[in-house]
Amino acid sequence: MTLSPQKQQTGTFGIVGLGCSGVAAVQFLAQRGYEVLAWDQDSNKGQELTQLAKVVIDHSPNPALALKKCDVILLSPGIPRYHPCLQQAIAAEVPVINDVEWLYRHCQLEKNPANFIAITGTNGKSTVTTLVGLMLEKANFNTQTGGNLGQAALSLWSDKAEKYVLELSSFQLESLPEFHPQIAALLNISPDHLDRYQDLNDYLATKLQIFKNQTSSDHAILNGDDPVVLAAYKKFAKKNQPLVTIFSTKKVIKGGLYIKDGELIDHTGSEAKPLLSCDQLKITGVHNHGNALAAAAIALAAGAGREAVVETLKTFPGLPHRMEWIKTVAGVEYYNDSKGTNVGAVLQSLASFPQQKLVLIAGGRDKNSDFTHLIAPLKSHVANLILIGEAANDMAQILKGCTHIEHAQSMELAVKKAQQLAKPGQIVLLSPACTSFDMFKNFEDRGNIFRKAVNEL
Repeated sequence: MTLSPQKQQTGTFGIVGLGCSGVAAVQFLAQRGYEVLAWDQDSNKGQELTQLAKVVIDHSPNPALALKKCDVILLSPGIPRYHPCLQQAIAAEVPVINDVEWLYRHCQLEKNPANFIAITGTNGKSTVTTLVGLMLEKANFNTQTGGNLGQAALSLWSDKAEKYVLELSSFQLESLPEFHPQIAALLNISPDHLDRYQDLNDYLATKLQIFKNQTSSDHAILNGDDPVVLAAYKKFAKKNQPLVTIFSTKKVIKGGLYIKDGELIDHTGSEAKPLLSCDQLKITGVHNHGNALAAAAIALAAGAGREAVVETLKTFPGLPHRMEWIKTVAGVEYYNDSKGTNVGAVLQSLASFPQQKLVLIAGGRDKNSDFTHLIAPLKSHVANLILIGEAANDMAQILKGCTHIEHAQSMELAVKKAQQLAKPGQIVLLSPACTSFDMFKNFEDRGNIFRKAVNEL
């Protein structure tokens, strides 16, 4: 039996994982009278949900039999579809979807005509999603922004919403069978989450799912500087492929957006029209030039005027933990890029300081990354490398000889060591190339502890 949104709230939902999205899903469904079985192996999670009507919180070691009896399961993104607790339900053909899918289906039920704008990629998707949301708000659309960024999907529901702007991770894209975004963007691809996917092709195939339900009346936004993205999309696209807009920081693309002579150019119409100069952007770095182009392309396709796009780009300061300037101490600048959880992100961050030798703080929990890609940029960009976390020893072996390497047992000690090593005019950059879960709650916690340590220098 496939449970769909309906006016008569019948059937039982299984919620697997009680993180942000799982808790929001339980609350959303309970408010509408559905029966809910919510499971998480952590007995500390879900305590705030125990008083909700028709909600059962399960912390048993294996809820497989109970989940098999559900009509539909909403899966949290941190839990893979191959988790043992799901296998009996999948074998019994219980649909396993997620909160983004249910938000989309709920809009269909309520006959809400809101458009869905979906953004994915290895790096930059939080910045682009935030920018697009701000641009559409400035253009006076009732806009709800979230997903993998910030608010969970089902906490965004509003019967007045005109645009849902959603950041989608590869984990979320695994469980979206019917989700149909009118605008979908793939920003870039580099190796990531290879502890969950077989290889880069497997990871890329999951990212491409963002386009699978689009039609010729929809819009796809692609990065013209990423040959992997372009080639994969061309192979993936169906016969009724949507209108494609390409953005590029390196080349002129008629029909797209690009940078020429230091200006962002909108050439989606018959004429090339400057938007603003790169110097007017509040966010800095070549990677952020690409993010600005991507956001502009998406927002313009969604109906925002040029004025709203330009004003947002002039004023948006960037997100915390993404190349966030902290302060200058004794002539040394400190930047927090805790969100740099993969090698590709670190490469982008290092490229933002091409003329300087940095002190780089890196390390954490490895995602089966290929750290050899850091060898050349470390030789040219990094004077000192300070390693922390579980991956420190492995990284030190791979990167031996690239630069001077030291180890630190905590973030606080890493910051103090960086202060000792850095010379006036240099930059200390936290850009870990790893996840944070060995030493911290999440990348935000890691960045906050770095910021605190810097502010105490």
